[in-house]
Amino acid sequence: MFPSPIHPKNFYVNIREPFERVTKNAELDPKQITPHTLRHTTITHLVQAGVDLPTVKRISGHKTLIMVERYCHQNGEHIQTAMDKLEERYKAL
Repeated sequence: MFPSPIHPKNFYVNIREPFERVTKNAELDPKQITPHTLRHTTITHLVQAGVDLPTVKRISGHKTLIMVERYCHQNGEHIQTAMDKLEERYKAL
C-alpha cells in the first residue's frame, strides 16, 4: 500500500505517518480519515456495486459474513434499489 521511498521493494510496516502525510496533503483531517476508514469504504463500495457477500468476505480477508456486514454501511437508496429489483422480478412472473 505504501512503498518505502528508500527501498522500493519494501513497504512500510507502520503506515500511520505516511498515511497522515497523504491525508493532510489532501486537506483532510487525519483524525477522521484512517486506513481503517478506507477498509470500511472499500467494503461498502463493493457491496453497493453488487458484489456478493461471500466474495467480499474473501477480498477483505474476513473470516465470517457477520464481520463483512459490520463493515458494509447500507444506505436507504441501496436498500430501495434492491427492493425495486425484487419487485421487477415478481412483475415478470
